Amino acid sequence: MVTLAPRRMRIPGRKRFGGIFSGDTASFVSLFGFGFLFTAFFHVDGWRPALYGSSHVDFPAVLGLLTLCCAVGWRGLLRRGFAWVEPAELTWLDFAPVDRGRVVTLRLLGAWTGVLAVTGYLAALLLAVGGAGLDQWRAAVAVVAATGVTAFVTARRTSLWFDTAGPLALAVAGLAIAAFGLGPVIVQFVAAGVLVAAVPLAFGGEPVSRAGRATLLAGWDGRVLRSVAVTFLDPMMLLPPSAPIGRLSLRRPTSLRLAVAGTLGRSRYAGAAALVAFAVVAAHLAMPTAPGAVLTGIGAYVALTPFGAGLGELWRNPGRRRWLGSPNRELVLTHGLVLAVVGLGWAALLFGVAEAAGTSFAATAWLAVPLAVLSILRTVTRRAVDYGNPAFVDTPMGPMPANLVRQLFRGLDLLVFGIVVLSSGI
Repeated sequence: MVTLAPRRMRIPGRKRFGGIFSGDTASFVSLFGFGFLFTAFFHVDGWRPALYGSSHVDFPAVLGLLTLCCAVGWRGLLRRGFAWVEPAELTWLDFAPVDRGRVVTLRLLGAWTGVLAVTGYLAALLLAVGGAGLDQWRAAVAVVAATGVTAFVTARRTSLWFDTAGPLALAVAGLAIAAFGLGPVIVQFVAAGVLVAAVPLAFGGEPVSRAGRATLLAGWDGRVLRSVAVTFLDPMMLLPPSAPIGRLSLRRPTSLRLAVAGTLGRSRYAGAAALVAFAVVAAHLAMPTAPGAVLTGIGAYVALTPFGAGLGELWRNPGRRRWLGSPNRELVLTHGLVLAVVGLGWAALLFGVAEAAGTSFAATAWLAVPLAVLSILRTVTRRAVDYGNPAFVDTPMGPMPANLVRQLFRGLDLLVFGIVVLSSGI
């Protein structure tokens, strides 16, 4: 009887740096991206008037904006998109000496490193463009490092109901720093408070490395969906599904009742929408040269798009529309009405935050909020992507599929055009 020597099992996730140094397309893209981002530091004199408008830079506002960026990165890591294992590998891991917890932990480290690198780059760029001193650099390093530690200890365990309170509290602190002109010493105290908060936040719940098969497979399904959406240029696949609410009956389904139920089922994105409102105000304080219509328009589009996903699901499902029995125009009007109410609430929050911070937006900037609502309705009512006629055109960057690009940016085209008109004062 011939016995074969056991092969060394490949540990999922051991492929470091995602093949960046393999010499293929990923290497070229990574090298090009790194070079492009690094060259920004050689043109800080040109960036300064574009971002800050004058030689006087409001560094407390810049540090407040940086604190808000750290809160957004923390909130993104709490989505725990790293908790996945491929089904085939997951089956082999059940019978192998390799611990599946190690695989998930390595992916957690990769995601955490990416968030820390992005926030660190933004901090370095904002401070280098403004010509910050040593005190500002110390404060920026302190808040980035403290947020990174706290984000890691909270993301390494399963989700708890008060998870989103941490990033939201940090965002409020960042807005206070920007609004009241708090110095670098106060920023360092805030960073110390965030670091102290990491101790109690590290306890509670189970380590995410012990996630069960159902959780890991659900994460894998989400990853595959994101990959397919990027590959086929169909971002409609990324619209978030509705969660059960259990308080609204659909025994007599109507378009208005379904729109309300779909909006309530996505109320988990209310905290993210509040973070966006804080970030818009902080960016308005830190970068006074940025037109208000640009900030409010982009902020409203990002904050309200998850609440328009209900209409997007109906639009992509003809069977569900037939079950509902309502014409398309009625579906758009009812969902648009509910989305407009949500947009009004977000605009009220933005107005209150701006008043508390001692700033204001021009009247034309507020028109960008209903413009964003219309753009979202145009986005979610797009048809299925047609790949039959890509219509390649020659550009300085090479051939581009014009027809696919047109379908990809449906909705955003209306937003960009409207922002340009509002910003120019036409």
